[in-house]
Order: sequence, then structure tokens, then C-alpha cells
Amino acid sequence: MKSLNLSNTIKKGILGISLFTFIFMMLFAAVSLQAQEKKERMIVVSGSKYRLYLYENKKGQWALIKEYPIGIGRNGMGKTREGDAKTPVGEYKILWKASRFAKTDGGYLIQDGRSFCGPDNMYTTDPKIGYPSESLWKAGYGGKSAVVMCIDYPTPAEKAKGYSGGCIEIHATLLGGIGKQSSEGCVRMNPKDARELYNLVETGTRVIIKEN
Repeated sequence: MKSLNLSNTIKKGILGISLFTFIFMMLFAAVSLQAQEKKERMIVVSGSKYRLYLYENKKGQWALIKEYPIGIGRNGMGKTREGDAKTPVGEYKILWKASRFAKTDGGYLIQDGRSFCGPDNMYTTDPKIGYPSESLWKAGYGGKSAVVMCIDYPTPAEKAKGYSGGCIEIHATLLGGIGKQSSEGCVRMNPKDARELYNLVETGTRVIIKEN
């Protein structure tokens, strides 16, 4: 009887170790997968070339993984004040993302009459707060394919220099103007390209905007 009890104890011990090992391996695999999915990426915009480049950090080296045609401010580059219709030049980050496809792609859901950019670059559903010119569901942002990524212009350093304005975004458009100076300061993209980019970057992604 003692021998049988000892055998059962050993079997339970082996089973316990096997279960622990299995759980540990599953957790390790989940963490590894999450680490693989969260890749460090960076957007670089060239105003003169009308191009947006997406880079990925691969073992300490930035590798170009995507390139898209864009439109920029109708008065060119170097934004310093509200209403100058220029695209800012500097280093920024994505503050928030909003999309018609948010239920599958994440971010804020763009809905007719309920999606705006407002003061201090905030996303809001309140039409009393949001700017009418920043109605994110309209054709200028892609209409039924609207996709918007807002950057943090003006940065604290730019505010200290007296720069003004805001709600500068990388977004889809149905109004054309790709490869041209065409926007009020935002970076315009074709809807298909904008959605692809949206799914490749996160809030906090670095955005470098250059004249050349």
C-alpha cells in the first residue's frame, strides 16, 4: 500500500511539473509574440518630395519598409502660426488615432456629426468644443474611409517661440491634392495608403517632418 501511495505521489508530482512547464511555455510564447508585434517605427515626411517614409528599427538600424505619396500645406513648409496653411517642420509624435474602421483597427471611432479635433489637439465628440473645420467624417478626411492621425504640433518648445495653431494631422482625403501643395497644413494621403499606415503605427510613434 505504501508503495502504491508513493507511486501516486510521484505521478502527481510529475503531472504538476508538466502542467507548470506547459503554463510557463505558453506565457513565454505570448510575451515573445507581443514583443514581436510591437515594433519600433518612425515616420519621416519630405515636403519637397511629397513623400512619406515609414522606417522600422531592425537590430539598431532604421530600415525603410513603406513609402507613400502625399500632399502638404498649400503655402508650403514651415508652419509658425494659425491659418498660415503651411505644414510644420520638426520632430513630433502621434497623439491619437481615429478611423471609420476603429472597431477593427483601433483608435477613436469616427462617426458622422460626432468626431472632431478641438482645442489643444484634443479629440472630441462634442460639436460645441470641436472645430467645425475639423469635422473628421467629411470628404477632406476621407469621408466613409476617413482615417486620421494627429501629431503634437506645436510642441512646448515651439509654443515658447510663439508658434500657434494645431490639429495638424496625417489623414486620408477624397479631395485629391496628392503630390501638391494642397492642404491647410496637414499631410494628405490616399485613403487606402492612410489606412495601411494607420495599422502600422501607434500613438507615440515618432514623426519627423522635413522640407527636403
